[in-house]
Amino acid sequence: MSVEPTRSQLSALKSYPKDKPVAMVNVIKYRDKTPDGTEEGRAAYKRYITATTPFMEAVGGKMIWRGKPAGVVVGNDDTKPDMIFIVEYPSMDAFFKMLKNPEYQKITHLRAISLEIGDLIACEM
Repeated sequence: MSVEPTRSQLSALKSYPKDKPVAMVNVIKYRDKTPDGTEEGRAAYKRYITATTPFMEAVGGKMIWRGKPAGVVVGNDDTKPDMIFIVEYPSMDAFFKMLKNPEYQKITHLRAISLEIGDLIACEM
């Protein structure tokens, strides 16, 4: 499974209305260990979140909900996520501005090394 967006996935978001807020639903499952084996996935993801928060806030983003799944009611028990959270951005442009920030790009590897599943679902608000 990929934890990075494809070009086509990002391109599809460009049709989202420019003046509407967007909620990004994050469905994540940590790796047991990072690929180099030096750190738990959960710890590496915590470093990613700590480093990402200033970039998110700089474009007007804010975490509006988070929770640890209690159980799978419908779906695959094997892929049960460790955490689900929602970040609201004032617009899709704000989200893209964060993604394109060169300083943010320097920390995206932390997300990649820490997650087994890193689904990110854009939702209309």
